[in-house]
Amino acid sequence: MISMNYLSSIVKNRLEKKLSKLNKLRPLPESAVQKLREKFQIEMTYNSNAIEGNSLTLKETFLVINEGLTVKGKPLKDHLEAKDHYAALEYLYDLIDKDKKHTLSECLFEIYIKLLYKKQTKNGPENIETQM
Repeated sequence: MISMNYLSSIVKNRLEKKLSKLNKLRPLPESAVQKLREKFQIEMTYNSNAIEGNSLTLKETFLVINEGLTVKGKPLKDHLEAKDHYAALEYLYDLIDKDKKHTLSECLFEIYIKLLYKKQTKNGPENIETQM
């Protein structure tokens, strides 16, 4: 068992019980794994972008990504950040699912392109070569 000294014993016990319950269900059906992955990606996108000041709510993030909707009164930048973050997560899952062999620098470069290259500056799109 992993040492979790920073957690109270009550929380540790709850986590251990939940992990035990989950382990009894393994292997999870592919549909359940896919549903968990989708939920995680939306929540990860929302939380990561919220930390950076994105104004979309969790529900709005879901609608932007899954339905392609734009939310009235919200900046276009917030919509694009959500889509780009989600695309970066999809890229990582694609690497894992297909067991592709890439160097770390290739992976980081692709994530950089998906997350940051599309962002606008005062003078238009950033020039990637000046950033590297």
